[in-house]
Amino acid sequence: ALDSAEPARGILRVTRHPVMWGFVLWGVAHLLNNGDLKSVIFFGTFTVLALAGTRLIDAKRARTHGELWAAYVAKTSNLPFQAIIEGRNRFVFAEIGIWRTLAAVLVFGALLAGHEALFGVSPAP
Repeated sequence: ALDSAEPARGILRVTRHPVMWGFVLWGVAHLLNNGDLKSVIFFGTFTVLALAGTRLIDAKRARTHGELWAAYVAKTSNLPFQAIIEGRNRFVFAEIGIWRTLAAVLVFGALLAGHEALFGVSPAP
């Protein structure tokens, strides 16, 4: 909750918008490997919408939560790791946990290994 003593915990210490930044990373990674027009439109749209979405979400929450949101923004960042680098927050790996990290690595590995079977395109050049 925004009114707690430590409102940003876990991945929210890294960025206020972890899902949106996940879409940005996914979109950019695919844009770098796919230069055809259809891919640029598809992955570019996801990337642009995710980047714009972070700003739109911040604006909406500023309107609805006022000073509580302003205090939260002061301790967090939209851009991943910015608040940590600037000393406005700190990275606490224990809040994210080893199991979440391992789960993310396993899911990434499974999607990478099964990419051709799932999507019909090999991720390798």
